[in-house]
Amino acid sequence: MSSARPAINPPSVVVHFHRWQSLPLCVLTLLSICGGLAGAEKRAYFGCYERDRFARLALTTEHLDECVDSCANSFHRYAELSGSRCSCTNTIQTRIVEDRECDLKCGKQPDANCGGVNAQAVYETGIDVAGPVRNLRIEGEQKEDTIAIRWDLPADDGVMVEEFEIVAEATRTYASFRIYPVRWSVHNTSTGFELSNLQPGTDYNITVVSVSARGAGGRASIAGSTEIGHPDPEPEEPIILRRFESTILIQIPRAVNDNGPVNYYRVVVHYVNSELIQQIDESQLGTFQQSKENKVPYYIAAELEMRDDESLQFTVGDGREYRSYFNPPITARTHVHISIGVVSILNHVVKVRYATTTHEQHQYPDHHHVNLKTVEIERNETLIAILTTACILFGVVLTGAIILYVYLHFKTPAANTRPFGDHHELTLQGPILEVENNGYMPDIYEQRGFEAELRDIIEGLEPAKNHARKYLSLDINRVLGSGKYGDVLLGALQLSQEQDGDMPAQVHVITDDMESVDQIAFLNEFRRLTALEGHANVILFYGVCVTPDWCYLLFEQMQTTLKQTLLNARVPASANSVKFSTISEEIVVNILCLVCDGMQFLADSNVVSKKLCARTVYVNTKFEVKVSAFGPPLNAEDTGSPIAISRWHAPEVIKFQNHSTKSDVWSFGLLIWECCCLGATPYGTTTTDNLFAAIRAGQKPERPSFMYEDLYQLCLNCWDLDASDRPSFDDLRRYLRQTLPMLRYLLSFERKQNVQLPPYLPHLEAASE
Repeated sequence: MSSARPAINPPSVVVHFHRWQSLPLCVLTLLSICGGLAGAEKRAYFGCYERDRFARLALTTEHLDECVDSCANSFHRYAELSGSRCSCTNTIQTRIVEDRECDLKCGKQPDANCGGVNAQAVYETGIDVAGPVRNLRIEGEQKEDTIAIRWDLPADDGVMVEEFEIVAEATRTYASFRIYPVRWSVHNTSTGFELSNLQPGTDYNITVVSVSARGAGGRASIAGSTEIGHPDPEPEEPIILRRFESTILIQIPRAVNDNGPVNYYRVVVHYVNSELIQQIDESQLGTFQQSKENKVPYYIAAELEMRDDESLQFTVGDGREYRSYFNPPITARTHVHISIGVVSILNHVVKVRYATTTHEQHQYPDHHHVNLKTVEIERNETLIAILTTACILFGVVLTGAIILYVYLHFKTPAANTRPFGDHHELTLQGPILEVENNGYMPDIYEQRGFEAELRDIIEGLEPAKNHARKYLSLDINRVLGSGKYGDVLLGALQLSQEQDGDMPAQVHVITDDMESVDQIAFLNEFRRLTALEGHANVILFYGVCVTPDWCYLLFEQMQTTLKQTLLNARVPASANSVKFSTISEEIVVNILCLVCDGMQFLADSNVVSKKLCARTVYVNTKFEVKVSAFGPPLNAEDTGSPIAISRWHAPEVIKFQNHSTKSDVWSFGLLIWECCCLGATPYGTTTTDNLFAAIRAGQKPERPSFMYEDLYQLCLNCWDLDASDRPSFDDLRRYLRQTLPMLRYLLSFERKQNVQLPPYLPHLEAASE
C-alpha cells in the first residue's frame, strides 16, 4: 500500500526590489510568477485522490499539459484529471487513495497519469501567488480628475492577498506633457477605491494586481476615462492688427489645451470704462441680443474653427453671423477690449475658458491699436502725396500771413494809439459756462444709474423675497458689522402673517454714498447672489425690504461664528482633562468637510467668497455649518472690533486684489490651521502691514505637534504661491472625507507633554482705525 505523498515545499526564492513600484507591471508579474514556479515544480504529480464529483469542470482534454496550463492561468494551485475531465482547485476536497486507482493514461500523453474511473490524479501547477480580483468595474459618473472602481475579492481558498496594487496608465491624452503611471496600494479587504489626481480628458488602462507574500500575482484590467476639464493654460489675448471705423482686425493665436480638445474659438467684445475694467461675468455672457437684455457691456461675437494653421485672422464687427452668434459693427470712438475663449467639447460635456484682457491692448499712441511688433508699417503712397501737398500749401499760406502782418505793423504803427490811462482790462460781461468732459460711454450701453440697475435686480426677484417693512424689525443699537456697502444690523423677520414668532436676521443696510467702483462691485455681487439657489451649507438669503429711503438685504442669522465656537472649546491648562478641547477631532474635520461643500457650491455658481475664515463660517449647537456668501465679516464677538480679513487673503489678493476661487482655497488652508489650533491667529508674529513681505519670503503658519504631517501637507498645498497649483474644493472635500476613518493620523487633541496651543491675538485680527 502506498502512503500519502507530502506537499512539496522547496526552498523559497526571494527576489529583493528597491522601489519596485517603478518597474513595469508586466516585468513584476513575470518575476513573481517565475518565483512561484521555483516554489513548486510545475506539473509535479501530487497524488491519487477520490474523484470529486462536485468539482467544476474547467475543460475536457486528453492532454495533461493543457489541463495544468489552464489551471495555472486561472491561478489555481492544483489541476485534477479524471480521464478527460479537467478541473482546478486550491483545496483538495476528497481523501487520498492508492496510486493503483489512478490507472488511466492520458490519450495524447501516454506517459502521463490521468486518474481512474473513480479516482483523479492531482498535479501541482506551480502557482503560489494570489489570484486576480473578480468583476472589476467602473463606478459612478465621469469626473475631471478621478475614477472610482470596485471589484469582488479573489476566491477565499486561494493564496492570501496581502494588499492590492492599483496602476493607472494613460493610453490617450490631450496633455502636451508625458503622463507617468500612477500607483496606489490598498488593504487586502478593500473592494473599492477612487483614483485621484488624474489628468482630465484622458483614457486610462486601470489594473488591479493581487500581491501576496511571493509577490505580484493575478491582475485584472479595465479601461476608464476622465471628463474633460476647463482648458489649461489660459488662452492668449488676440493680436490687434488694425482698428477701423466700425471693425477691428485681429489675429487669433492657436491655443494649447492640456485638459481636452480645442473645438472652437469664441471672440468676445467688451466695452470698458477707460479707468476701470469690469470683469466679465461668464454667467451673463451670451449673444449680442442677450447682452442688451441683461444690460451687460460684453457679448460673444463669433464662434470659429481653426484648421491646421498656427493662427487665424478675423474681422470683429463685420455684421455677419458665425455659428448662431451675430457680429455687429463696433461703435465708433469707443474703448473696446477683445478676448478669446477656448471651447472644449467631448462626450456632450462643454468647458470654456476665456483670456484675461488688460489695457495693454491699447498701449500704442496712435489709438488705431496697431501692433508695431508684429505688423509691418503700411506705406500708402496716395496718402503721402496728399499730406505733402497739404504741408506745402500750409507753408505758403503761413508765409503770406507773416509777410502781411509785418507790412501792416510798420505801415500803421500808431493809428489807434491811446493814452496809457485809457486802457481797460478785457473782461467777459456775462455768465461763464464750464464744460466738464465726463468721458464717452457707448450708445448701446447707456448709463442708467446705480438706482435704476438696483431696481431692475430687485424687480427680478420672486415675490416671496420682497418683504414689506411692517414685517421687519431692527435693533439699531446692535451693529453687527460694517463694510463698503453699508452697515449690518441685527433684526427679526416675520415671514408670513400666520407665523407668530419672528426669525432672527442679519440686515444689510445699503448705503447711498458708495463710490462708483463699489457700486459696480455691489451690483455684480448682488446679481450673483439673487441667482443662487439654496444650499445646506450657505447662509440663506431671505430677500429684500425696500422703502422710499432705504434698501435692506435680509439674511439668515446663525447662532454663533465658528471662531467663537473654537475659542470656547479651549480647555485651560489648569483643568484636569485628558484633552485640551471640548469638541472632538471628528467634529472639527467634519466641519471642514461641510465648509468645503458650501465653498464648492459657491465655486460652481461662479461666486467668490473673498472673506473665508472662521469668523465668516457660522455654526449652531447641532454643529450645522453655513458659509457667508455676501457682505463684510461681522465684528469680533469677544471684543466688538471690526476684523482685518486681509490676514486670511492669498498674496495675489493682498498685492493686486485678484480674487478667485483659488484665492479662497488659500484662505481655506488657513481655516484648516485655525480650526485645528482652536481659533488661534495665523501669522501670530507678523503684523498686517508686513504680511505680504513675510509670505513672499516663505513664511507659513507653523505646524503644531498635535497636527500631523498629512493634514499639514494639505494646508501647504493650499498655500502654493502659484494659484493654478492649488487644489480645488472638490479635491479637498474628497480627501477629508476619505481620511475621516483615520483621524488618528491627522489630528489629536490629547493633552500630552509639551503640547501648547498657538495663541489667539485679537489685536492682530482687529482692523486698524
